[in-house]
Amino acid sequence: MIYVGMDVSSKSFVVHAVNGKKKVVFKGEIASTRAGLRDLVRKRLGAETKLVVFEAGNQMKWIADSLKKEPTVMVHVVHPNQVKWIAESGGKKTDKVDAKKLAELARGDLLPRKVHLVEGKARQMRELVSARTNMMRKRVGLINTLRAYLKQEGVKLGEKFFGHADWQEQLAKKTVSVQLKAIIEAYRKAIDALREAEGELTERLTGIRDERTELLETIPAIGELTSRTVVSALDEVKRFDNKKAVSSYGALSPTIYQSGDDVQMGRVNRNGRHEVRRVMLQCAHTLVRMKSPEAAPLRRFYERIERKRGKKKAVVALSRKLLTVAYGVLKSGEPYDPRKLGARPTIQAPRVRTRRYVLRAG
Repeated sequence: MIYVGMDVSSKSFVVHAVNGKKKVVFKGEIASTRAGLRDLVRKRLGAETKLVVFEAGNQMKWIADSLKKEPTVMVHVVHPNQVKWIAESGGKKTDKVDAKKLAELARGDLLPRKVHLVEGKARQMRELVSARTNMMRKRVGLINTLRAYLKQEGVKLGEKFFGHADWQEQLAKKTVSVQLKAIIEAYRKAIDALREAEGELTERLTGIRDERTELLETIPAIGELTSRTVVSALDEVKRFDNKKAVSSYGALSPTIYQSGDDVQMGRVNRNGRHEVRRVMLQCAHTLVRMKSPEAAPLRRFYERIERKRGKKKAVVALSRKLLTVAYGVLKSGEPYDPRKLGARPTIQAPRVRTRRYVLRAG
């Protein structure tokens, strides 16, 4: 077995490879192309089985796809946050050091859990969700910039102003300078173009059919976009140990501070998939207004938390609950059943043994 650590960059890949006896088989740079990878695994490293390790990044997809085609190669992608100590150990961080550390971790069987590589329909949905999210952020950024320009001339807009269908007509009636009118017109065109492009991506995303999305849509407040966002993120639910792992992956688990016997629950940990957190929070806000029988157990859960902790924490708790319900539905392969949430285990009363006392005359 040859253990290969690879530091990925746009210009070149730095590679450090060792065998089971810790002998260096290869170290140096290769071209950051498919041809460069093929030359590395076929010619420079020979026919022996290889374990190639690299950090997840924006080039992860094509690198993993190229390496998987090689029969003698196994791929292990690690999350950068789980190997942070590489940058901190030894007081020196270079691409060569990073590649060497990854190879040493692989040889010592000390690698953290590999990043899950999404494939098939889930990958298609994940890419569309990511593209749509980026488009939406750019549109919202332009809207916020336009608000700032208007505020400079004393024009303040309501929080939901741009959500109205006639916002352009209302904006045209505002009294502003000639320069600002030109700016508004330019921004209006850009916002319209981004909204149209976002709609095209949404249509393509919702056009993907999958049994898992249909199961999730049986849960109250979860619609077409949310179901596809969740499936694209979770993909194979069996890879999660339990519902706590799913909550953490969805950036909805509270941070825990423990010292001795003192345990405190802090704010929600945001280290996870932010798109899952966002859609789950939106669904939670929708669900608290629903009056259907299917939503009743989840709404009661929210109301119970709200009485103790307040609305904001109750909404976060409900969004976490929705995500774990979605995990349970995907894991079981059965539609949402509100009776399972409302059911409580029956507790049998302990048997009490009594003694009979008989009073006798005399």
